[in-house]
Formats: sequence, C-alpha cells, structure tokens
Amino acid sequence: MARQSGLNATRNDWAAFARWCVARGETAIPAAPASVIEYIEELEACNEAAAVPRRVAAIRDWHRASGLTTPTDDERVRLALTRAQWHQRRAPGHTVPLDATGLATILGAIPVNLVGVRDRALLLVGYVAGLRPSELVSLDVSDLTVVEDGLAVSLMRGRIVIPYGVEPDLCPVLAWQDWEAAAGLTAGPAFRSVDRDGRLGLTRLGEKAITRMVQHAAERAGLDESRYSALSLRLGMLASAPPA
Repeated sequence: MARQSGLNATRNDWAAFARWCVARGETAIPAAPASVIEYIEELEACNEAAAVPRRVAAIRDWHRASGLTTPTDDERVRLALTRAQWHQRRAPGHTVPLDATGLATILGAIPVNLVGVRDRALLLVGYVAGLRPSELVSLDVSDLTVVEDGLAVSLMRGRIVIPYGVEPDLCPVLAWQDWEAAAGLTAGPAFRSVDRDGRLGLTRLGEKAITRMVQHAAERAGLDESRYSALSLRLGMLASAPPA
C-alpha cells in the first residue's frame, strides 16, 4: 500500500511538471535543464519550495524510466535545487508593500531588453493604478487607451485613468507605450510571456508569474525578494495613498 501511495505521488508530481511545460510550450520529456531550473524558480516564487525536491525527483525518475538522460544531473539544476532547499529553511516572510523608494530601486535594475520593457510597464501600471494581481493579469490591449489625461484602464469595477508621471523613467503611460510598441501589440493579452530567446509569447502572464517577476526584480535590486509578491504593487499604492 505504501509503495502504491509513493507511485501515485510520483505520478502526480510528474503530471504537475508536464502540465507546466504544456502551458509554456516547453518539452516535458526530454526536458531541457533550463526548463527545470525555471520550474524550480517558479515553485519558489509561489512559496512551494517544500515541493521542489519531490518534483525534481519525479522528473529524474520519469526520464530514467524512459531510458533518457535526466536533466536533473545538470550542475545548474543541482545548484537551483540546493538554493530552493536553502530558501525553504529560511523563516517564512509576509508580503510587504512596495513603497515608492523600493519601486524606483527595482526599476533602476531592470534589464535593457524586451523583458525589461515589459516588466517596467507592468510594475508601473500595476503600482500606480493599485491593481489587484487578478486585474493585472486579465488586462487586454484593448483595455488600455492613452487619453489626454494619461492612460485609461478599463476594469470590471469601472474605468480609471492613470496620470502621466513627472519623471519619464517613472511614467506608467510612457512605459506602457514603450512596451506596446516594442512588442508590436495590437490585440490580446496586455502582459504576456517572453521566452529565453526574446520571442514574444501568445499567452498572458498568470499571477504566479507576476510574483516571480516581482521577486526577481527585487533580487536584482539587492532587496529581500522573499518579502514581495504580485500583491506588493497594490499594497504599496494603498499604503502611500493619503487618508480619505
């Protein structure tokens, strides 16, 4: 009975990885080491570091059972696994608001590429509009329109207008226009995936992907990434708003 339970757990862990690969257009078997590393990092970002060793073991066992070289033997994957286990041992933190100083610090460390252009627009729009993670990921290109006063955003709860920023580098309107132009967006999801080769995807980012992006951006800026998530953007704006 215990053996059967273990086999079922392995199947479930492998199925979770396979579904993740399908959603991203990745090959599950044979899986590339880079894909496994990205999977590990996403589990970490979603506070599922405890599941990483088990999921990695399932990937290893499935490849071996299929007579294939396992990507988990790659030194980079082993390093990612070690890092995840270390993070698991750290005291759990709570999501904290991203204040204006932290936002500026993070934006200063954004890479100069298509991913960076997307991340800058997502961070600024999400922060200045005080959007919930679910609202941010559900935005389509047609929901954002540049108007005289700024950037009009259509949401289920109504229409809001994000004003132009005083500084160009911190302006959500200019950041959105830069991303829209760089990605050639005309319709569909406003914020979507970009693969490792800089190719624009068709699928919209999920809330977990945004948490991961926020945490990576915080880490690049030298901040404690474990304290931040997709919700930090809305919390930061709410905390900075003057009392009614």
